[in-house]
Amino acid sequence: MELTATVVVVGTIAMFVYGLSKTAVPAVGSFGAALLTLVLPALPSTGVALPVLLVGDVVALSFYARSVNLRVLLRMLPAVAVGLVAGYAVIDHVDRGAAARIIGAMLVISGAGEIWRRRRVAAHGGPPPVSGDRSAASLALGAGAGFSTMVANAGGPMMTLYLLRLGVTKNTFLGTVAWFFFAVNLLKVPFSAQLGLITPQSLVISAALVPGIVVGALVGRRLVLGMSRAVFENVALVATAAAGVWLLVA
Repeated sequence: MELTATVVVVGTIAMFVYGLSKTAVPAVGSFGAALLTLVLPALPSTGVALPVLLVGDVVALSFYARSVNLRVLLRMLPAVAVGLVAGYAVIDHVDRGAAARIIGAMLVISGAGEIWRRRRVAAHGGPPPVSGDRSAASLALGAGAGFSTMVANAGGPMMTLYLLRLGVTKNTFLGTVAWFFFAVNLLKVPFSAQLGLITPQSLVISAALVPGIVVGALVGRRLVLGMSRAVFENVALVATAAAGVWLLVA
């Protein structure tokens, strides 16, 4: 990997998209991951992205840190940890394209299930989701978020579906996501270093891409301030479905 003008330009655009995912719509981070692989090898690109993502996490926390639902976050972490370990175990042995398609299929199925569930609740006036949801579907989404963020830095769509099931407010959604990815990305650092994905060379590239994620995060913050809860949830769900289809066919 070399720090070229093309890497800086395309990588900065990718990080801008990642920045939007940090403060507005988490699911669009998958598109940032895809853009980065246009100029960097797929697996090493995750090591380049990780330190930059941590910068984006810090920016997101500066806006949303106090809005976290700690109970939801703590309940989710065990399932996420299982997904992280599974991702670490297979990352050297699975084709990245195949892994992306598996994640995409999971998102399409899960997204369709969430749309069906919402339509059923709306039609029958069922009770709203609660933060104590421990269903198999929620546990699977937690594990899926850990696996997809370890393998492809694309945990946002799974996390989106998990929190949409719980029916949390917009700010609580964003605050919980901010703390979740800050914690998970910190956990990923030793794994990535052990796998040789974070190196002095990768850190030079990472440093050059930091402005992109900061600007993206600031723009995302401005965008989300004007969204109602209903609009925010619909945008999040559409972006998640689009990310799933993208991963499945790309």
